[in-house]
Amino acid sequence: MQASISEIGFQSSAVLPWICLPFNKFSHHSGILKELTTSKEISLKLTKTRRLWSHNETTLLTKIYPTDTAIKVIAERLGRTPQAVANKAKRLGLRRPLTLKRQRAAQARKNTDTVHERYNSPASAIPGAFPKTASGRAIWNTQSLHLLADLWKRLYSPAFIAEYFGLKYNTVCMAAKRAGLPSRAGFTLLRTSPTENPFAVAENATLASQMIARTCRITNTVFFQHPKDRRQQHYSYLGSRLVEHRASGCFH
Repeated sequence: MQASISEIGFQSSAVLPWICLPFNKFSHHSGILKELTTSKEISLKLTKTRRLWSHNETTLLTKIYPTDTAIKVIAERLGRTPQAVANKAKRLGLRRPLTLKRQRAAQARKNTDTVHERYNSPASAIPGAFPKTASGRAIWNTQSLHLLADLWKRLYSPAFIAEYFGLKYNTVCMAAKRAGLPSRAGFTLLRTSPTENPFAVAENATLASQMIARTCRITNTVFFQHPKDRRQQHYSYLGSRLVEHRASGCFH
């Protein structure tokens, strides 16, 4: 004889009310989970795999990328995005040719160096002809350091030197420190030039005697030292930092 669950009696407690409810009331959670699983599988199927670079594509990129062809055109020919083309070229070590703007800037720097070579002394430099990069940053070579030292010996303030060469105040101070220029504490600095040519002012004899020009054997740039320094080998500020860096075991 069969009896339903509701007809069965328990001695200790009555039948729980949710046992008699239909099973559909509790099956909607499993349906939602099934739908989420199905949608996830569909999304995974729609995901595209990254296409590898073939030998022919790499060869074509090596030939076209160093030319004047636009990266967008190269990407269309290879069927890839411009970012993918640029990333692949970077991994291969390819470089784009100089643009017209960069070519003009390089030619201007070359002309500036040629003009400065005509003068035997840095004191006869043309105002505003300080060597700079295309972005306007200072190039601290032997020529520019001699220009800085000439104004430094004439007791011009760092603010005036920065304004005269079109540089920043901190740039001039750091360059003077790295070049080994002596301290001018106790001297009255000139904030303006009494003449049109700042180099026409006489040098300070005391300060000039403390500045001996030497050439660093590591960086091949000029730096200045006190005459009491009698070392056999002389290194600049950057050269000394490089020697200390190599002594610590780092060669990069």
